[in-house]
Amino acid sequence: MRAIHVVIIGMAATAMSCGSSGSNSMTGPPPPPNNGVNVMIQDFKFTPSVDTIKVGTTVQWVNNGPSEHSSVSDTGLWDSGGLTPPSGGTYSALATTFQFTFNQTGTFPYHCKFHPPSQYPSFVGTIVVVN
Repeated sequence: MRAIHVVIIGMAATAMSCGSSGSNSMTGPPPPPNNGVNVMIQDFKFTPSVDTIKVGTTVQWVNNGPSEHSSVSDTGLWDSGGLTPPSGGTYSALATTFQFTFNQTGTFPYHCKFHPPSQYPSFVGTIVVVN
């Protein structure tokens, strides 16, 4: 058998074995939840830093940086706990994301509890919820 055939057969076998492994891992940031938006966390900032949404919208914070971060409401409404960074470009929905559904209007400031505003003044965000 020619070497090229061995390589082609090996590539085909590898491609076929790359199906779902049953884990909660994915490459690339996860899509926003249904009727929701993503806020990316990277480089000690939230993007977007201010987001205006409608009542009933789910916000998903996604850690896209190299270190652990969080999303914590300044008023105690939510606390994501630690959101681990993606490992080698692979995201785990169980560890790198947090979702919260906003069911009331208002302005909701938040920050990262591991990198507080006293030390990282631009590492803050705000969700504005309207009808």
